[in-house]
Amino acid sequence: MAAGTGTASRFSVDEAQVLPPLHELAGIERVVQPREGRRTEVRYDTPDRSLRRRGFRLTRITDDDGGIRWERSAPGSEPGTAVSMEHAAGIPPEMLDDIRAVVRDRELVPVQTLTTRYLEYELQDAAATVLARVWDESTQSKDSEADSSGTGCRTWLIDAADADLARDAAEMFRAAGAVPAGPDPDNQGVGAGVPDASGAESLDRGSPLALLLLHYLRGQFEELLHHDPRVRRGEADGIHKMRVATRRLRSALASYRGTMDPEPGRSLRAELRWLARVLGEARDAQVMRHRLQELIAAEPVDLVMGPVAARVDEELLHDYRQAYGRIREALSSQRYFRALDGLEALLDSPAWTETAKEPAGPAAARMIRRDRKRLRRRVRAARKLTGRDQTEALHDARKDAKQLRYAAEVWAPVQPREAKDMVDAAEHVQKILGEHQDSVVTQAYLRRMGATAPAAGENGFTYGRLHALEQAHAQAARERFAGAWKGFPASP
Repeated sequence: MAAGTGTASRFSVDEAQVLPPLHELAGIERVVQPREGRRTEVRYDTPDRSLRRRGFRLTRITDDDGGIRWERSAPGSEPGTAVSMEHAAGIPPEMLDDIRAVVRDRELVPVQTLTTRYLEYELQDAAATVLARVWDESTQSKDSEADSSGTGCRTWLIDAADADLARDAAEMFRAAGAVPAGPDPDNQGVGAGVPDASGAESLDRGSPLALLLLHYLRGQFEELLHHDPRVRRGEADGIHKMRVATRRLRSALASYRGTMDPEPGRSLRAELRWLARVLGEARDAQVMRHRLQELIAAEPVDLVMGPVAARVDEELLHDYRQAYGRIREALSSQRYFRALDGLEALLDSPAWTETAKEPAGPAAARMIRRDRKRLRRRVRAARKLTGRDQTEALHDARKDAKQLRYAAEVWAPVQPREAKDMVDAAEHVQKILGEHQDSVVTQAYLRRMGATAPAAGENGFTYGRLHALEQAHAQAARERFAGAWKGFPASP
């Protein structure tokens, strides 16, 4: 497709239709004698078609020259885009990583074979420059089941860099009886299991609470699946976003637990807590390293005594690598796969209680009030404490604020204004308390580093100075929290 955009417009045609006179298109002086070819595509899936249900596709393609490549497409990809590589020995490991959260430990087997015979036409101008390519393809499709009968289809494709030429060719095809088709005529049903983000538009205050919660849970489950391959590729931001999705799932299942039978929700919350903790080890090392890098960079050069930055980098990068190794182990474990199975089963067949039938607006507001009361009790208790006890209580308050925020996110499609007020307030408090907790954890790290510096032949002065700065940061966070808490919403 070098002459065009890389994405061909596709048209469905009957077997008896004749390709129109392409040389009559404006600017075309010559249509080269077509090249005949054959392509075989073998599509792989689990026996229960889990890839197809979630909009994924994994294909082994053999071209007419015997070359083999693998292609993988996923929901949200641009039309026609794919990851491909030569790998005749089997499914490329990189592609398996991209679909592992969907496939899990199930076997991948051939489920469909498409055999395509095609004629490829080059459309040239007077200087023999290729302006476009047209394919006339006939495809036979056969599922792998023994009793499956094959089906056939014929398509025309045009790929042209010039928009006017592409438009003119499309008009010519339609005039000849061709019908515009999607990117792949054999793609019907793909992605049927992927929730439509527009589903929230049909929700209102009177909708059953079950539909509101299910909309949110499905969206977060898709987020988890989306970021799983990014984590496997080592993308730092993927770790953070996958962790957030697990926390949102767990918080929603906790805040709205009255809508479902106790199990399997209780067990799944425990598994999501485990997963978030595994992801958090690497994320915490990232956050602390970045925080300390900024602190050290802001110090006057004469106050940074010894290889402080190098030592921090070395230790925290080591911690990150160790933690990332544990993430890779966890994401390949039976425990993780069974947790995903459980979440999927819960979303497919939730065991609703009578509460789930109540109108979403007032029912969700009631549950948010319960979470807000728990946060208020936690804050009142924290104010009466000092030292380490207060630090732990404020950390618990941060977790309660986060759960309240996520509970209000669930509520947003049916009462957006009220939900936004609560989300914003809870997030503000959560972030302040998060800064406080980050400072507390960093203080402990600096205290340890400073204590061990002399044994390594280094000066511990800078670690002590940074510790003092972090103490000031923690105090400032407590003061900001006191101010933010005064304006915390009293409703719903």
